[in-house]
Amino acid sequence: MKTLILKTQGMSAYGLQTFDIQRKANHFPTRSAVIGMLGAALGIERARYNELYTLSKRLKIAVQVNNAGQKIVDYHTVQNFRSPKGKIQKGTKPTYREYWCDSEHTFAIAADDETIDVLTAKIKSPVFTVFQGRKSCPLTRPLFEVVLQEENPIDALKVYGKSGQIFSDVSGDNQVAIVQVRDLTTDLPRKYAMRTVYVCSANGGVNEPANR
Repeated sequence: MKTLILKTQGMSAYGLQTFDIQRKANHFPTRSAVIGMLGAALGIERARYNELYTLSKRLKIAVQVNNAGQKIVDYHTVQNFRSPKGKIQKGTKPTYREYWCDSEHTFAIAADDETIDVLTAKIKSPVFTVFQGRKSCPLTRPLFEVVLQEENPIDALKVYGKSGQIFSDVSGDNQVAIVQVRDLTTDLPRKYAMRTVYVCSANGGVNEPANR
């Protein structure tokens, strides 16, 4: 097992699943967004959701909020929008979308050696453009940082040595909380399941919350 470390900076918007007018950005990158970023790098189209599901099952993921940044809200109108029941509705709907400016995140992707080798190559030369949540949030720096010989993504983030709370789908040392988030990729298109997220401090001392 190895862990791939990725890093992003700049404007981001990792939203949770919603059909409401208010499109809120989560305070840490969602797992589904990370799978989407990796899928874009691999060239997996949205219609090939079974491949995204298979990829998701092979990975253990942890994200670290080095700096949440400053929140802003943008006004949009959406045509032919999707209803809570999943049906396309004709007409125009206003939405208010949240973004984080000057955010900084570190991602730890743990998997078998072969999977990490493939992901590393594609991250360095992605098939599709990779965004930080939404298309209006382009990358401002190369994603790839380093590959570490660590099985637990939390341990890998601590070895990497950056500050900020860690949100992981596996448990680790210095755990401070557990939350439930609906961002787990399933074998159904655009449908996500609940998962347990383990919140950990980056060190053994008193945890310092990520900036919000």
